[in-house]
Amino acid sequence: MPAHRMHLTVLEIAHSRTPEEIAGLVSTTRPSLPALTSLTYTRRSRLVKPFLSYDLSAFAVSFLPAAGETVLSPPPVLPHDSNTVHPGLGSKDGEDADSYTYHHLRRDVFGLVQAAGVDIASRYVVPSAHITLGRYLTQNDHDTPGKRQRWIQKIDEINKWLQEEVWDVSGGGFVGEWIVGQERGLDARAGPVWYGGGRSIIQGEGF
Repeated sequence: MPAHRMHLTVLEIAHSRTPEEIAGLVSTTRPSLPALTSLTYTRRSRLVKPFLSYDLSAFAVSFLPAAGETVLSPPPVLPHDSNTVHPGLGSKDGEDADSYTYHHLRRDVFGLVQAAGVDIASRYVVPSAHITLGRYLTQNDHDTPGKRQRWIQKIDEINKWLQEEVWDVSGGGFVGEWIVGQERGLDARAGPVWYGGGRSIIQGEGF
């Protein structure tokens, strides 16, 4: 997957619809999009423990919602209006920093879209936090037991490295956590977004 197409989906509103149907959904949700895409500015959640996962069609880096792990990154910039500060700013150690999780964020985004009058028909029901790294276009690289074994061994090696040198490691070469909304807010997109395509309608404020 080209780097500029890599993405993590918070909520898929619809799929396999005609351009005209998508245009109607965009029109309906447009008034709600500024608040929705900037939701992470005040409602901040951490994702931790990056791990490679795979299935029969693709492989991805997956994350878990933080649940009291030590905060590794510097405290993020707090919202300017102290009255809007929401739990889960990820600015200190302990469970209080993670009282607002990625699952809460998904719930709130779902609620805003539903309140806008749109029926949500996501492709996947099970919540996940993953970024697709690649998809299998052919089976040539995995057409023998030996090739498949080497593929799985390499993924296991990378995951072992992640666990030992990235997870919960302070001052290492990589930071094994991500506060959702760092650098940029959520990106509302329309089009063939499943493959990282489509177009950006509005992007929320980052911190």
